[in-house]
Amino acid sequence: MTYNIRLDTEKDGINQWIHRKKGLVSLIKKLNPDILGIQEGLPHQILYLSENLEGYSLIGNGRDGGNNGEYCAIYYKNKKFKLEKDETFWLSETPEVPSIGWDAALNRVVTVGVFTNVNSSKKLVVYNSHFDHLGETAREKSVDVIMNHIKVNDYFKNAIVVMGDFNSVPTEKTIKLLKENLEDSFKDFHLEKPYGTFNGFDLKSKLRRRIDYIFTKNINIYEYKHIDEKLTNGNWPSDHIPVFTTIKSL
Repeated sequence: MTYNIRLDTEKDGINQWIHRKKGLVSLIKKLNPDILGIQEGLPHQILYLSENLEGYSLIGNGRDGGNNGEYCAIYYKNKKFKLEKDETFWLSETPEVPSIGWDAALNRVVTVGVFTNVNSSKKLVVYNSHFDHLGETAREKSVDVIMNHIKVNDYFKNAIVVMGDFNSVPTEKTIKLLKENLEDSFKDFHLEKPYGTFNGFDLKSKLRRRIDYIFTKNINIYEYKHIDEKLTNGNWPSDHIPVFTTIKSL
């Protein structure tokens, strides 16, 4: 599952983190994903999730390095998956150090984990990221950085998930580039309602803008859905909705 949980900022008013964090955690627990990639998590939000999601371990670093800045964290059920390797790198010309790439407004980060299913011993490689919201070139080049990382590490022989908030609708070049190497499960489980994944905290949102994705390789998907559940008070848990897939035995 991928979920942009929206950073904690006072300008969100009634939609600030303090008013929705319990409901957001309740939704995650209800959906019960084996692996969860989140975006925009500030350190205190990451801590809250870690303290309230029992049975999960965490990988990732803040985009400013260490425990600084927003995370693209990956939570995984530690009784189902063994972590073999994890890494954080940046979407830029110098991915090994905190940096801003091309025409991006902000530094953007990728978290990657290599997991082994403890029951089957099969490997799963998971990438989680949040592409820049302004830099069109940066978004397109970000695909190259991730694809190069997969190729250099010879991960194409494994089951792969590349997920996150890519700040691009399906018709944009960024998504077309991802589709050259990976599969978008949406094509097999086409959803009319809700089609999109971004609500902007608008209670009347028609959810028409699809910018959150789960791409895969060497994986069979038998369920794909967008989760448009609201909090008990009628507000949204985040300004995005989760994207959820179920895969055949790995």
